[in-house]
Amino acid sequence: MAEMIGKTIAEKFRIDELIKRSRVSELYRATHLLIDKPVTVKLLSETLKGDNAATEQFFKEARETARIGHSNVLNIIDFGTDTDGTPFAVCDGPVAETLRSVILRDGALPADVAVDITRQTALALGSGHEIGVVHGGLSTESILLVQDQDGRLNVKVTDFRTPNAMMNGDPLDAAPEDLLYLAPEICSGADLPDVRSDIYSLGAILYEMLAGTPPFVGEKPTDVMLKHIEEAPAPLVAFRSDLPPELEPVILKALAKDPAMRQQTMQELIDDLERKAEPQAAAAAAQSGGDFWKTAFMVLIGTGVLAAALIYATSVKQTDPATVLMPDANGLPVQPINPATGFEEQQLAVMPGAMPDYPAGPGQTAADTLPGGDGYNPWATGVPPPGAPTYVPPGGPVVVIDPNNPSQFMPPDGGVILVPVPANVNTKPSPSPTRTPAANANTAPAPTPAATPPPPAPKPDPKPSPGDGEGADG
Repeated sequence: MAEMIGKTIAEKFRIDELIKRSRVSELYRATHLLIDKPVTVKLLSETLKGDNAATEQFFKEARETARIGHSNVLNIIDFGTDTDGTPFAVCDGPVAETLRSVILRDGALPADVAVDITRQTALALGSGHEIGVVHGGLSTESILLVQDQDGRLNVKVTDFRTPNAMMNGDPLDAAPEDLLYLAPEICSGADLPDVRSDIYSLGAILYEMLAGTPPFVGEKPTDVMLKHIEEAPAPLVAFRSDLPPELEPVILKALAKDPAMRQQTMQELIDDLERKAEPQAAAAAAQSGGDFWKTAFMVLIGTGVLAAALIYATSVKQTDPATVLMPDANGLPVQPINPATGFEEQQLAVMPGAMPDYPAGPGQTAADTLPGGDGYNPWATGVPPPGAPTYVPPGGPVVVIDPNNPSQFMPPDGGVILVPVPANVNTKPSPSPTRTPAANANTAPAPTPAATPPPPAPKPDPKPSPGDGEGADG
């Protein structure tokens, strides 16, 4: 606010120049009048003056920031309320400008400068994480830069615990730039900010420092939120070609949609950034003329070791086909399976000796060749195949037994007589609670001394032999 320039706060801090303004607070360059020293003063926004909840939140942020006490944090040395009721906090040291203003003015930064700013910011955030203070709303506006006498940029992180756009009222009323660095789980409202959401925000800021633009932008807040949740950032090679190839994987890991896939601590992110320089150092050493033969020798040794390992692994992993392919002595042959018709299964069921549960009758042997799923039918020629049972034509009288009267075949002494009576398929027995099973024509009866054998079935006259004739009895 222009009306604050030149005003004295708490009778000793003169407001000199505006550094940045947000919906919650304003940051000014100021002078400590009693010791004539530059300081930075943070004031609660004029629109929130008199809001008790906002005032309490402002002082809470000041107390937690003072607890961190890191050189890369804009430390609080005093806070209170001015005579006109304006809450204020005084920070040590002067501040040059925000990282946002540097990017807007200079565009993409050199890779080494961007990595150094990221490393200092990670140190400040990691120091807060150690005592349980999560930033929750990191942006290029909350990273302040101070240039020392050597021209090096020193980082000062501010706005710890300041409510982000998702927590500060309705996010749809926020400006799109307020959502540029929020993690996907924050944009979806699924989680509260934690260490990994700060890592995502810092990864998005590093991307912007290298590309000159944030990874996800949009005209509306919902556009930015959906891109954080669903889309992948454009490759950095689309913006510049002078970046180390090992740098982009570190950034993409920090920008992972799943928090578990990111670096889990700020120190892990710092380690990943420092390791990116190792391949470059190795490449520079390989190009050195004095190290040519050393490099060639090391490559030769490595190739030899790798070849020996492969040969050894191949030799110990050999298999003996004669051992591996030993047949199973208890196994059964497997025939191909065709669609079942029931015909071949019925033939098997009526052939004695064909199934293990049905032994062959007297004088019969199991067939050598049985019908299987291959479609072969040994009966197709009209001649019984080897081992087939002899056909016995039906004969004898047909007897119908009344289940209500004693059987005529039951002798008075209680003995049981099994009479081979061929089944008559044309006769239906009378229904009764207990059915008498039909006689099995293929089952030989057990001989019983007391039984009277039935009359033999009529047989066709045999063919006369050449030695027989009418004069044979003469």
